[in-house]
Amino acid sequence: MNILEKLNQIFISDRLLHDSVDHAHQRAVVLVGVVIISAISALAMTISLTILYGFSSEPLHLQAALIAWLTLAGYLGTLWYFQRWQAVLPAANLYALTTTFSTVFPCMITGGVSTSPYLILVLIVPIFMSLIAGRTYGLYWTLVTICCVALLLIVESAGIQFPQILPDAWKGYFKFVTWITTLGLLVLGIIIYENNFEKMNEQITVERSQFAHEALHDPLTGLSNRKLFFTRAREAVDYALAHEHKAAFIYVDLDDFKSVNDELGHDIGDEVLNAVAQRLKANVRSIDTVARLGGDEFAIVLHGVERVDVAETMVKKLQLALREPLMVGQVSLLANGSMGLAVAPDDGQDVDLLLRMADEAMYRAKNKSTGSPDSLETDRVTAVAPGNYRLT
Repeated sequence: MNILEKLNQIFISDRLLHDSVDHAHQRAVVLVGVVIISAISALAMTISLTILYGFSSEPLHLQAALIAWLTLAGYLGTLWYFQRWQAVLPAANLYALTTTFSTVFPCMITGGVSTSPYLILVLIVPIFMSLIAGRTYGLYWTLVTICCVALLLIVESAGIQFPQILPDAWKGYFKFVTWITTLGLLVLGIIIYENNFEKMNEQITVERSQFAHEALHDPLTGLSNRKLFFTRAREAVDYALAHEHKAAFIYVDLDDFKSVNDELGHDIGDEVLNAVAQRLKANVRSIDTVARLGGDEFAIVLHGVERVDVAETMVKKLQLALREPLMVGQVSLLANGSMGLAVAPDDGQDVDLLLRMADEAMYRAKNKSTGSPDSLETDRVTAVAPGNYRLT
């Protein structure tokens, strides 16, 4: 576990860390990282100014040390508040208030806007408030920062001189610390922004792929839906015409499937449909398309078939595959389906016509299997053994 994951585990709850609403988890990570770096910098300043006051006993040095202690307390309080309440926006505002305080007041005792090493810190507030709280609050705090700096400039232009409490030997150190702090925070912001941008793109790509898949596939079985089936079917017919091959359309309807739902329940019925779908898909080639058109009706298009007898052999293969027992939970089922076949271009070139012809052929096969040419019904589901049903 790296240090960032450890800090996230300490300060960010699992609920917030995995919350995708308004990217709250990403904003929380930015907040924790920024406040911790700011607190480390404030601690260094606090120690330095406290040591300075210990050597000098100057009242202004005491004032500077108190400002540093208040700044450190503000950052630690922000971390405590966020860890306790897991509220990003209030914690972000508390962080911005502390940073503004730690910029404006030190400027007033380190020579003012013109010479203070702390002025560079004003960049932190608007940038990170935009990252943490969004553009609106980023704009609000940008205006607050501009007003504070403008007020200091107005006071200076009125002839008021701000004292410089930093010894000449210490000015370079304090300027170095403030620049390193600012640079570190800005680099952190850029890295987190890029990381969030990449994650957002990945999420968008995944969602688009998911939506595209859902738009073209049956939600229950995962097979192609009617829309994708017709697209693949037209491609198969076009290929057959261009290469003097054939495209075979197979229409499949499970016999007396309604009895499965009525006697065993819709949950078992859904599992049967899934099992049948996978069995059909497993017994055709990868270039062929198996689709669920609705209910217990399936359609298959065989791509690039050389002869009609190849398609007829495939129908027999699929019929035998469906007759193999299906284990659905604790129930053993023998599924059977009536099938009809139409072949392009022998039976036509229009996809709708070919599918309709295969459908009609399927119904003729179903009527023939029942011995009743005027009936589309088959025998009901009957128990053949405890916990076993036959679908015939």
